[in-house]
Amino acid sequence: MIMQKILPFYFFIVLITCGILCCVLPYPIAGKHANLTSSDIYNLNNFYEGEDEIYQAGDDVSVSNLNWFETVNAMFPTYEKTRVIDIQSGKTYYVYRNGGHNHADVEPIDRENTEIFHSIYNYEWSWARRPVWVEVTKNNFVAASINGYPHGQSYIENTGMDGHTCIHFLLSKTHGTKRVDEAHQAAVEYAYAHRDEIVNYL
Repeated sequence: MIMQKILPFYFFIVLITCGILCCVLPYPIAGKHANLTSSDIYNLNNFYEGEDEIYQAGDDVSVSNLNWFETVNAMFPTYEKTRVIDIQSGKTYYVYRNGGHNHADVEPIDRENTEIFHSIYNYEWSWARRPVWVEVTKNNFVAASINGYPHGQSYIENTGMDGHTCIHFLLSKTHGTKRVDEAHQAAVEYAYAHRDEIVNYL
């Protein structure tokens, strides 16, 4: 008889204790997101939510203006075919990212795409900056800037281009001077300002 009265009491105590612990202890305790910094949490919670950072061009297409170091560097895959749209010519070509820390180092995926890329610069290699949209995930584009002068090491064979070129994003830096390049940033700003035009090229 006594046990019948004590068991519900202990069950109630355990239930209350578990409820308190669930409120106090972080969840998940040992999960992969348990050690996120406050900066990580901010970026996860605010990804694609900044009013000035994203534009929905349609039901399935978006154009973002995202920070290179905080977001784009991690999103831009290496050695996966990535679409680049040159805004002023309307031409599309595909690249592989082969590296880059302060910005993305890229090469066209083959000779055909090198031909398209070269034609954008009127078949003259040039350091001139040009505004582009880069598709970092399916139908998710980021405002960016390219130059058209191959330099440094080439990692992809049979592209018809010796070296790689660069793609800059919001607040990315040059490798040599490690500074934010004003001309690249002006092109990034142009690309984002003309984001509504992307529907004309898809």
